[in-house]
Formats: sequence, C-alpha cells, structure tokens
Amino acid sequence: MIDTNVNRRQDHNVKWSVTKNDDQLLPMTIADMDIATPQFIREAIQRVLDKKVLGYIMPSTGFYDAIIHWQKERHGVRLKREQLIMLPSIAVGLSLAIRHLTQVNDGIIVMSPYYPPYRQLVINNQRQFVEFPLVQREGQYVIDFDRLDQVMSDSQAKAIVVCNPHNPGGCVWTTTELQRIQDIANAHHVLVLADEIHDDVVFSDNRPVSMLSDLMGEEAVNQTVLLKSATKAFNLAGLKCAFLAVKNPQLLATLKQAAAAEATEEVNTLGLVATRTAYEQGAQWLTEVNGYLEENRNFAYGYLRENIPMIRPMYPEGTYLMWLDFMAYGLTDDELDAKLRELGHLCLNPGIDYGKTGSGFMRLNFAVDRSVLEDAMHRLKTFDQAVRKK
Repeated sequence: MIDTNVNRRQDHNVKWSVTKNDDQLLPMTIADMDIATPQFIREAIQRVLDKKVLGYIMPSTGFYDAIIHWQKERHGVRLKREQLIMLPSIAVGLSLAIRHLTQVNDGIIVMSPYYPPYRQLVINNQRQFVEFPLVQREGQYVIDFDRLDQVMSDSQAKAIVVCNPHNPGGCVWTTTELQRIQDIANAHHVLVLADEIHDDVVFSDNRPVSMLSDLMGEEAVNQTVLLKSATKAFNLAGLKCAFLAVKNPQLLATLKQAAAAEATEEVNTLGLVATRTAYEQGAQWLTEVNGYLEENRNFAYGYLRENIPMIRPMYPEGTYLMWLDFMAYGLTDDELDAKLRELGHLCLNPGIDYGKTGSGFMRLNFAVDRSVLEDAMHRLKTFDQAVRKK
C-alpha cells in the first residue's frame, strides 16, 4: 500500500537541493518523507483539480469532524469545533500563542536540543529564549525536574514549549513526565505550548500521550495550548495546514481574536482536503507506514551499534529521526559536517543547529526506502573507516 519508489532530485525541494553542487551527495535531513503521499489523498486532491477552479473555500463540518474523531480515537483528546483554530503551520501557531499570551521580554523555556525555528520564533517576537538542557541517561534524554522547577522560579518565564515526541532526540515523554511538567508549570503559572506534530509517527513499543488528554487532569489541560498537524505522518508539509486547540475559555478567546485579526485561518484549499482525507481514510495506511519506519529504525540502530560503535545512536521511540552522537571522533561541528560530506558523500542535519547540547551530534531522517537507508549506513561506515585511518 505504501510507495517508497520516489525521485525528488528535480523537485526544488529543500532536502534534495543540496545535491546541485554534488550529485553524489545523499541527503538524509529535512523532516519530510521520501515515501509517496498516500494515493487516496492524491486522488482526493485530483478530484478538486478536476473541477477546474481553485477558488475560496471554507473548512466544512466534515473537516472539523474528521479532526475531532481522530484526536479522540487516536490520542484520547476530546475536542469541540469551537476549540479549534486553523493554521498554515505549527510555527505560525506557536508565534501566535507567544505573541498574544505572553508579553515582550517574558521568558519562553525551550528544552535543548530543540527544533531550530523555536529560537527564532521566540527572539523575533521579542521574548527571552530560555534554553533548558536535557540530560542524557542510559542513552536517552531525561528531564531534570528539580532544575526545571528552579528555572521557572528564578526566570521571567511565562511559557514552556514541550515537543512530544521530541525532535531531534526521538524520545516519547511518559505520562508521568508530562504530568510532572504540568505540575511544575502550573505552580509557577507558566503556560504549556505542546507541539505534538510528530505524535502520529509511533512504533509498537511506544505511544505518546497528549498534553490535552484527560489523563493530564483538568487543571493541566486548562494551561495548555495544543498544536498539531497531519503533515508529518502523511507527508503533506507543502500543503500548509495545521491547527491548535485550547480548552481554557479565556486563552481561547484571546487566540480567536488574534487569529481573526491576523487572518491565520485562511489556510490552503488543498491542505484542507488532504487533512480531512488523511484523518478519514488514513488509519490503515498509517499503520503500514509506521511498521515500515519501525523496521527502518531497528535496522539503522542495529547496524550502527554493531558496525560503527564510535557513532552512538539515540533510540527513537517516536518520529522518523535518529539522533547520532559523533563525539568520539573528536571533531569540531564544522569538521564533522565537512568530513561527512567529503568522505561519505552524506548530508545530515548538524546537531549544533539544535542548540548548545547538540554539539557533536547529527540528525538522520530514516523515512526513506530501505535500500537508501542501507546506502546511508554504508556511507557512514566509509566515513568512519576514513577518519580512523588518519
């Protein structure tokens, strides 16, 4: 049912554009998939195109119902239509929430390593970026809750961004960890901005819990702005459609007014069609693609552990992203990037772009055909052998 036979080299897409200067370079970077967008979604889009007019449309009742049903059945989040605000992207939603629910110079806590646009969203909105380093324990990231409590107490923080599953680490925060975050945030009157864009990319050994689910409790839910999209799981990033959900009536009213003033709900026509179709028809396809991604994860993780022990992979519990520790080679971040390209003809996302704690790391996207992933592993082996000989 899934189709991994795609060629994106001539698409002007962000991921493959790096090959224009080196046609031998293999990019394993940007967080979209080299797996075909589902055929049933492409067919739904084609039916719209066949009508010959791409004019103004508004989200239908069926569109909202599809979101509401998916979130309830898959994530235990009970929503009403009036609690949803449409967005072109998660980044737009985060910016909207930061700008209208906090004040200039307020602190925004972001766990590090972090998705790079978080920093710019905070700084460009004239807030203080409070980088909160995660701690590595037994090869996974954990949260130092005592330190988080201290940071919230000492800083001017008014919000914390929680990415679950975590990008770039791939860890899925447990219910206990999420409840602890909420307890500390509520004690300090800190708003929780929950970025759950990756939460449909799940594996058989883990399933993320939403911060807006009933498991969090009424008080926690009252302090949460949830941001989601079908784009990561169904490979729809270019169609620009996302949403936020808020249950607190005061926060919701503020964001609804802001969204109306800034016209953020004027989202892409084809994005509306694709999102509704994904949520109405996509369960079986998603199960299959997640199974394929899980096999890719297991292959890459096993290959690295067995064949290239100097590269220490973090085990992804969710997402199709693998966080790789290259510190054993003793290279600077610039040297590491350059040697991966020069010796392995491989392009990965430099970890330093994800904050101070990302130094010495690289991020690898394994949402590709298995043969491509095997090629990437062999290129890492070539890099390893060449560096160790010098």
